[in-house]
Amino acid sequence: MKKMLAIVLLMCLIAGIQLLQSDRAYACSCGNPSVAKRFEGASVVFAGTLVSKDTEGGNIFNVDKVWKGSLPDGYVFGGFFGMCGIEFEVGSEYLIYTFHFKGQEWTDLCSGNKLVTDANKDIQALNRLTVSWIKEYIMIFVVVLTIATLTAIWKAQGRFRK
Repeated sequence: MKKMLAIVLLMCLIAGIQLLQSDRAYACSCGNPSVAKRFEGASVVFAGTLVSKDTEGGNIFNVDKVWKGSLPDGYVFGGFFGMCGIEFEVGSEYLIYTFHFKGQEWTDLCSGNKLVTDANKDIQALNRLTVSWIKEYIMIFVVVLTIATLTAIWKAQGRFRK
């Protein structure tokens, strides 16, 4: 019986040591996705100046330029610094990537937000992405318009031949 108790206590001791020595867990592990991937995954991408923030993690931006989506009220929830949240400074201009969650736009430490002064390459990439997107839609519009015009001309020629 004593031997069995010693074995159980030893096993509990080993299990306890294993639990205490487990690998550290970090709240945020962001990686480094490309601007194109961040753009694709975001609901809103904009540059703006922070005009106010509240004590609940909310931020109000004066939006200067939008590359994707819309942010009519300028409100973005940034969370709290200790929970993968991000702190912004009033009066500073940022490039912000948001995601829609619980009825509002959110951003966090891993979203790819930067001060505009540090985001020149990102902004150039966003400009290229949005220009190519617009070019695609213009091209589709031109093709559809051309087909519609040719169809109308073909039908009109058929009426005049009769």
